[in-house]
This record gives sequence, structure tokens and C-alpha cells, in this order.
Amino acid sequence: MEDSISMAARVGNYMSKAPGVFCLEGDWELSMESRISVEPALRLLEAQDSIRLVHRDVATLAELKYYLARWLGAQMRGYTFGYFGFHGSAETLYIGDDELALSELEEMLAGRCEGRVIYFGSCSVLKAEGEVLQRFCRTTSARAVVGFTRDVDWVEAAAFEILLVQKLAWAKNMKPAYDWLTREYPDLTNKLGFRMAHSRWSSDRTIAVQAANDAHKG
Repeated sequence: MEDSISMAARVGNYMSKAPGVFCLEGDWELSMESRISVEPALRLLEAQDSIRLVHRDVATLAELKYYLARWLGAQMRGYTFGYFGFHGSAETLYIGDDELALSELEEMLAGRCEGRVIYFGSCSVLKAEGEVLQRFCRTTSARAVVGFTRDVDWVEAAAFEILLVQKLAWAKNMKPAYDWLTREYPDLTNKLGFRMAHSRWSSDRTIAVQAANDAHKG
């Protein structure tokens, strides 16, 4: 009995220390019957005690602002990984019928994201000049901003996200974590145009430029 209690205490202590992931997700398809969601993949990580997860569906800008306020409040201090799962394009998120520019989100989050990582599970949002992304981090106080520079395949991106979220949610330093992901999974990171920036550094934008050139040629 004592051993069982000790084991339960250790598991409980571990779970209390697991990093929190706060996921806001929009609709991926117009059909009301669609069940496509990133939540099952994130629940897999939660089931393995890799993360703690709060997931909310977001269909409007008003809902986004409401949940951002909840995330940035004192009760959610341990949820330091923010996952924004929406359709996107260069420097833009699509929240329901509305477009939200990266610069507008930057203003919403100004000075409020200390210690947090912001990940965009979206197509092409990080197709921006390095200084734009670094400024986003300086303005918001975020540890890093992470995402893709290409239009990505949903299943490939979801598969990579299991690896990405687990690595970055636990990472003490962002640049080494980025280097590890690109070294261990070069095919996926190149194909998806994986990118990261923090307040003083941004990863290479060459992939984004090449993707834009390829699209223009097509």
C-alpha cells in the first residue's frame, strides 16, 4: 500500500510540473459535420503525461479575445505554450469570417506573454521578414514565435506537431530546440517551412522566399 501511495504521489507531482498547452482552434472545413481537429493529437501527448492541455474552439474574434484574456490571466500561468490552430496566409490568421493580421495580434498581446511560446499551426503565417517576427516577440514579451512559411498538408503538419509541441513545451532554450528539430527531422521541417524567431534572432527565411517563387512560377 505504501509503495502504491508513493507511486501515486510521484505521478501527481510529475503531472503538476508538466508544461501546459493552451490551444485555440478554428474550423478547418465549412461542413458542420466535420470532425477534423488537432485535439486528438494533443490529447495523445497529454495521455503520455508530456503536457497538460486546455483546448477551446474559436469561431469569432470576440471568442478569440475572450480566451486570450483567460489564457493570460493568473490562473493559467502554467500554460506557457500557446497553440493557435487556424487557417492562415502570410502574416495573417483567419478567425471565422474575419482576417487578423499578425500586427493586430501583436497589439492585443503587447507586454502580456512573458515566458510564453506562441505557435501558429497555420499555413504560411511566418512568411515574414525576420525583423517583423523579432518585433512581435519584443512587443509581446514572448519567448519565441513558431510556425510555417509554406502552405502545409494538414496531416503532415499534425504529425510533425506531436514532435514539435513535446520538444518546445519542455525546452528551456528555444534556439537549441529549433536546431534539434531541424537536425532530427530535416525532410519535414524543410517541406513544411518550419521557422522560429525570438526577440534577437530569427531562422532563415530562404524557404519562405523559395516557396513564394515556386508559387509565382506555377
